Amino acid sequence: MSQLLSGILFMAVGTFALYLGRGYPAGSAGDMGPGYLPRLVAIGLVLVGSACALRGWLSGERGLPGFPLRAGFWIGVAVVAFALLIERAGLFVTCLVAVFLASGAEMQRRWREVPVIALLLAGFCALLFGYALGLPMPVWPS
Repeated sequence: MSQLLSGILFMAVGTFALYLGRGYPAGSAGDMGPGYLPRLVAIGLVLVGSACALRGWLSGERGLPGFPLRAGFWIGVAVVAFALLIERAGLFVTCLVAVFLASGAEMQRRWREVPVIALLLAGFCALLFGYALGLPMPVWPS
C-alpha cells in the first residue's frame, strides 16, 4: 500500500508542476525555453509515479503502514526550534540544537555519536552558508 500511495503522491506533484508551468514556453530540445526542464521533470515524476502506483496495486499489498509518532514529533520539534532560534542564536548554535532535538527520533540514542555529528554538521553549515556563500544570516549568536 505504501508503494501505491507514494506513486499517487509522485503523480500528484508532477501533475501540479505541469499545471504551474503551463504558461512557460517549452521550446524544443535545440532551443529550450524556460518551461522545458520543469516540464520534463514533471513528466518524469508522473511516469515514475505511475510505475510505482501500478507496482503497488499489482502487489496486492493492502493496509496502511504505521507512522512513527515519536520520530515525527522530534523531527517537527527540531524544525520549529530551528525556525525560532536562527535569528537570535545564529546558524552554528541552531544547528547544534536541531541535531540534538532530531536525535530524539531514534529509539536508541547514540550519545557518543550525536555530539560529533552535531559539531561536524554545524561547522559545515557555518562554513558553507555563512562564509563561502555569504548568506545574510548570523553565524554566531548576537
